Amino acid sequence: MDFDFITDEKFRNILTRDFEELQKCIDCKASKSVLILSGSIIEAVLSDYFINFPPPEINSKKVLTMEMAKLIELAFENKLISQSTRDLTTVVKNYRNHIHPGREIRKNESFDFDSALVAKSLLNIILKEIKENYIKNVGHTATDIISKLENDSISQPLFEKLINKLHKSEKVKLYNLLVEYDLQEVNFPSQLNEPKKYISTLKPQVDRSVVTGQLMKLVNKIEKGEKWEVMTYYYLLFEDINYLDENNIEIILLYIINALAESTRNSDELQRYVNKTLFANLGLYLITDDIKKEFLNLCCKIVTNYKSKEEYIYFNAYDQLINSISQDKKEKVKEYILTTLSTYYTDKFYKGYSDGDYLPF
Repeated sequence: MDFDFITDEKFRNILTRDFEELQKCIDCKASKSVLILSGSIIEAVLSDYFINFPPPEINSKKVLTMEMAKLIELAFENKLISQSTRDLTTVVKNYRNHIHPGREIRKNESFDFDSALVAKSLLNIILKEIKENYIKNVGHTATDIISKLENDSISQPLFEKLINKLHKSEKVKLYNLLVEYDLQEVNFPSQLNEPKKYISTLKPQVDRSVVTGQLMKLVNKIEKGEKWEVMTYYYLLFEDINYLDENNIEIILLYIINALAESTRNSDELQRYVNKTLFANLGLYLITDDIKKEFLNLCCKIVTNYKSKEEYIYFNAYDQLINSISQDKKEKVKEYILTTLSTYYTDKFYKGYSDGDYLPF
């Protein structure tokens, strides 16, 4: 079952996990577990729906206090589920309470695997009906917008108008889809060009926690992923790394600075990073001794690996880097470079360099 209509990623992951566990319980005919899990998933999905689309005079706090029976009645009253589906919910409402063994003895209730299968079938019906109503309520979906962008490059003002019509939950999905778009190792017939410009427009309309969640994926990619994935994430998200704590900022910056230092040996790779302005904000986060040390090392690498035939690339990298720090620090960095490196390197580099824009002609 695809729970893509659930907004909250953590909640969606929990439901996916529980649904997979439910299937395993069916395979081994664990009737009681099937009944309990089916009821739990139904209750969770109904709660999520009414939090996103609250009926009149019912707020999210009240939804969270509702028992399953009340949620089912509310779903029927709002035409979220049909009469026949509502009638079938008795099997789940009654048997879910078997989580309490005392009730099973006291009420002299019994159940079998057939009852469990009814509960699973009911869950499938309710999930289908909720998803259909969800899509009907939100109008445009995140995937609709992605498809539009892939097949028809649109202006920023038009993009703003489109996302203003999206439900908040779809904005979250769209943000995540845009961030992860270039990480998909799939060749599409139509390709979305430059997702970042759309991400920047959408970002103010999603909660900070959504952005932080993607930043933590960047940290995870540094620990487990490939370099191209890390650099892609960083390019899309570097303006917001201040959302993270110092430890995670340090993890990101140490990796990125070292990757940029390596790129100074290859002018093509260096130009890609210069074009993406990846050097431009590093000086804003000189928060630990290790970051400061690697920052200085990167400055030195640009100077020592400088190629006069492609000087504008190296000058641009250095310019982005040095202009991300204050004037007094600029002077200290230059002094460090001059005292650390041989005059063979510094004379060649600084002979051509001066603050400003550098063009390939």
